[in-house]
Amino acid sequence: MLSFCHQPNNVVTGMGRKTAAGLLSLAVLAFAGDASAAKRCARDEEVTAIQAAAIQQELMVAALTCSEISRFNAFQISFGPELRSSDATLERMFQRLYGARRGEAQYHAFKTRLANHSSMRSIRSNYDYCREASLAFGAALASDKPTLVAFVKGVPVVEESPVNSCGLRVAVGLAGAQALPDVTPRPRPER
Repeated sequence: MLSFCHQPNNVVTGMGRKTAAGLLSLAVLAFAGDASAAKRCARDEEVTAIQAAAIQQELMVAALTCSEISRFNAFQISFGPELRSSDATLERMFQRLYGARRGEAQYHAFKTRLANHSSMRSIRSNYDYCREASLAFGAALASDKPTLVAFVKGVPVVEESPVNSCGLRVAVGLAGAQALPDVTPRPRPER
């Protein structure tokens, strides 16, 4: 924090008025820059919403390509309210980052990319894809059902995030049966 000593006649001591005004302007710009950068970052609940959308899409593709329709329907019913809330958070994130109209378009483009990428992964290695989906369904539909937040933090997401997480820590796990450590994502360069 900058501090200036004022003399009774309102003269800034130790530096000229232009220098003081310049330093104050720089300080304001620095704080505004931090606020602008924070606006471009995904918040904790938005990172979870990104993960939830990616996992939900993976499981929807598994329903069709791995004959897991009944388990996918059970997943949708079991997590329905949380999934709708998470999806609303995701859409609001895109609108916050891009504005209402462009945000909606970016939201739909992201969801389409998720669908396309999930389908391509299932085509490349359907056996592995179905095995991993089966593990995810088992974890989601366990008798001691986790919350959606706890569930998505335990499933690795291979989809690239549409925004920076700006240093948020994201828990990952369930690679086969072994647990993996928390990772800190690296910021994506600005496009």
